[in-house]
Amino acid sequence: MDMRGLAHFIRDIRRATGNKKDEESRVDEELAKIRAKFIHTSTMTTYDRKKYVCKLMFISMLGYRITFGHMEGLKLMSEETPSAKLIGYLSTSVLLNENSDLLTLTTHTVYRDLLSTSDLSRSLALTAVANTGSRDFVEVMHEGVYSIVMDDSVNEHIRKKGLLTLLHIYRKYPEIVDLQSAVPKAAELLLSAQDGVSMCAVTFLNGCISKETESMYIGILSKLIQVLARIILEKQTEPGYVYYGVPAPWLQAKLLRLLQYFPLPTEVDQRDRIILVLRKIVKATDKVLKDAQTQQKQRGTQNRVSAMNAVLFEVVSLCIQWDVGLKLILECVAVISSFLSDKREANLRYIGLSLLARLSFVDVPGFDFQTHCRQYQQQIIVGLHDTDVSIRKKALDVLVAMCNPSTADNIIKELLSYLPIATDPNFKSSLVLSIALLSEKYCQDYNTYVDIMLTIVSEAGDLCPPDISYRVVQVVVNDSSVQKRAANMVFQELRTKSRLSEMMTRVAAFILAEFGYQIALNAESTPTMQFNLLTQQLSYTSVVTQSTILATFLKFYTLYDDVAVREKIVKTLQSFTNSPYPELQQRATEYIALIENARSEVLEKICEPMPPFRDDVNTVMNQVKRMQSSVQDIWALKILERGVSHPTQSSKHKSRSQDGASRKESAKQSVKLNDLSSLSSQAPTQGDGTDQVSVELDALLDVELPYQNIENIRTAYQEHRRGLFQLSRADKGILFANDVVELQCTKSTYGADAHIGVTVRDRTGKGLQQVALEVIRADAGLILQSRTKDGSTVAPGGSIKVDLAARSCFAFGTSPSVRLQYASAAVDNARVCTEVLSLPILATTFFTPYHVDSEASFTQLYKTTKQHSSFASWRRTSATSPIPDRNTLIRLLEAQGYQAKATNSDTTVGIAAFAVQPKDRVDYVPVVCEIQTSTREIQVSVYAEDAVLQHGTLDTVEFIFQ
Repeated sequence: MDMRGLAHFIRDIRRATGNKKDEESRVDEELAKIRAKFIHTSTMTTYDRKKYVCKLMFISMLGYRITFGHMEGLKLMSEETPSAKLIGYLSTSVLLNENSDLLTLTTHTVYRDLLSTSDLSRSLALTAVANTGSRDFVEVMHEGVYSIVMDDSVNEHIRKKGLLTLLHIYRKYPEIVDLQSAVPKAAELLLSAQDGVSMCAVTFLNGCISKETESMYIGILSKLIQVLARIILEKQTEPGYVYYGVPAPWLQAKLLRLLQYFPLPTEVDQRDRIILVLRKIVKATDKVLKDAQTQQKQRGTQNRVSAMNAVLFEVVSLCIQWDVGLKLILECVAVISSFLSDKREANLRYIGLSLLARLSFVDVPGFDFQTHCRQYQQQIIVGLHDTDVSIRKKALDVLVAMCNPSTADNIIKELLSYLPIATDPNFKSSLVLSIALLSEKYCQDYNTYVDIMLTIVSEAGDLCPPDISYRVVQVVVNDSSVQKRAANMVFQELRTKSRLSEMMTRVAAFILAEFGYQIALNAESTPTMQFNLLTQQLSYTSVVTQSTILATFLKFYTLYDDVAVREKIVKTLQSFTNSPYPELQQRATEYIALIENARSEVLEKICEPMPPFRDDVNTVMNQVKRMQSSVQDIWALKILERGVSHPTQSSKHKSRSQDGASRKESAKQSVKLNDLSSLSSQAPTQGDGTDQVSVELDALLDVELPYQNIENIRTAYQEHRRGLFQLSRADKGILFANDVVELQCTKSTYGADAHIGVTVRDRTGKGLQQVALEVIRADAGLILQSRTKDGSTVAPGGSIKVDLAARSCFAFGTSPSVRLQYASAAVDNARVCTEVLSLPILATTFFTPYHVDSEASFTQLYKTTKQHSSFASWRRTSATSPIPDRNTLIRLLEAQGYQAKATNSDTTVGIAAFAVQPKDRVDYVPVVCEIQTSTREIQVSVYAEDAVLQHGTLDTVEFIFQ
């Protein structure tokens, strides 16, 4: 088809490519000529129409908008000559799109060509449906396409084109295609003698298979195996489909990929046949790779290797899906290993890492994925630093897949060390989520977990998903043992970095607002310093973050009575009353109004501590599940599903039933150190979230010990309870002692403040190493701070002293707990030992006698307190030993800080003043303890306005009588 005018026009455009104006001038000139020719179309020949339409198509492909001439292309479609019809259909694909109104004018012509007997007309019509089909257009045409696919008399070349067109329709409008009959017909075409037809059939089946449609694929498995066997075992492949010596590699790969949706055949013949096919492919690939090392410069060697690698990739994936036996898996592993060590080809390293990640799903006896991965751990870590981002992502997938409880700590540390230097935003987001997921699964200690999560928030910057920061806040609020540590960490972040990310600033502001008071007594983290550091962030942050900081300042105002701090807070809020942002202006104005006009009780009620969050909501896992819904790759989905649905048994999330089963299997008995060291069975408190915290702490303090050691531990902790009893009445004594270490304790109290000195002494004469005493639990009403250095050393026979300061801010119910860690040569393998102990800081520690002038005043105070209590809590204890007499009861109460009197023959009453210092002034709350005795019983009743104080006092009294 010689079009001299078109050739000259194209030559002129090529000459003008260096000058945009010349090109535009030549295009405008040609468009003017064509428009003039189209005015009188009645005299135009078919040749001219084809020539001008081709010029319009070329101009359109140059990027210029075509506003006329479309009808001339539509006229060419209805011509009978092949060349005219070809140009007509081509112009429709180039000049029209699925939203064009002119497309409806082609409906009759296209449908007629679909039903014609001409292969050319059918092919052109199928192309038009696939390329330009809108929904209305496709709804009309799909029946014609369907008839081509289903008609066995139609040429197979046309039928394969019809299959691909039907697949295109299914991908855009799946509800239009009837798969119930299309899938069986495609399965029949799989067995075609023409490899091209088989290729299109397997492409269609791969594109349509899903969980909803897999029931339609019954019976296809045997056909897939038959086609593979024809290629590999029978060596029947059309010459045109042999690529550099590899028979139909694309068809092999697609067949193997479709097989991954099916289980291993149950029929012995089929199973043996497919396994033989897989083994031959693996051996052939291994041979090709070895030959390629000596034939690198020969033509086509790299093409052949690439084709074989593509097939091997699907073979390994299929072997992982099926239980094909250890021998074949090890053959695959041997080939994969050569990929990982290749330093020249990035594609090979990518394939090796991808297959290594998939090998984590192999469940074949004798194959240890973790052992295999450890051999290549260094190459995997090096992959994190590769210049190719796809290799970095695959290396990350492998590290996540190879992680287990024994390797989790090292892998998480490695990923955390890489996080600050990661530059690609997409990869950094994946890295952040991977670290968070591994921490959720494998961190056994809440302190370590919070450290990791806060590090993620700090280093990830603005790429940190909000769900991770929400999870950090949830854990810190729900667990009192990590609150002080978290407050100290975010304070250090503010102090060491001049500018934090938005997310880290919000987390720091929230944690300091809720728990900053726990570090406020430290000289380096006073309320003034906390305020100043947060103020520095105001100039760098967004409106949302600034709003969080202003809310923090309001809480600071209610928490701290320092006049200087309050003046700075008011001054800062006033500066925001003129902010150009309505949100900040409104907040500042409302906060100032509350400070100036609201009563202190109302302000404290508004700023009361955040209640515990629901523990059944995990925002990190929710983020991973949202990723699941967007992932299409079957293997990436498997890795995510495993991360969500298989939490480790040793993690902090394990259930009690799982824990009990693991103990039975190991023939060990579990001892909760917290139970051994507790004062008594604690009564539930109201509204303080203590119950949930206790459940979480139980999970942390749950350990497994050989049965023969239980009695020794129980004896030691019974002695610890007796030491607590002595220290509840005395200023010094032994808190805890065993064969290795002894803890001596001194105590002094002044008002709402208490000072505790704990001396750790070596009893073995061999010294102690790695000595640490850490506060792990304290009720919200008690501020407790320690001054110690982790990893201290005690000389043989020597000691070190740890000072603790406590302040009673408001009522608390239980004594705080500390964790003592030490190592000694006297212990097997010098392992680190851990003891969890209660400190002698009870509610009665802050009791002082409530002195009154006369007995009448004593009685009046007793009745008034009893009358104004919300309710009286009491317990009845059967006496197995002689009942104490009146004088003994009075001495017991006085030793606990009561002023005690006997009101009648069987009733003894003690009144104490409980000291609290929520702000700058010490307040005293009256507490009444009433003891009634009979010949065999003692009944104790406690009256106080605060229910928490009632239970805490009652527990202490019951502990004394035990």
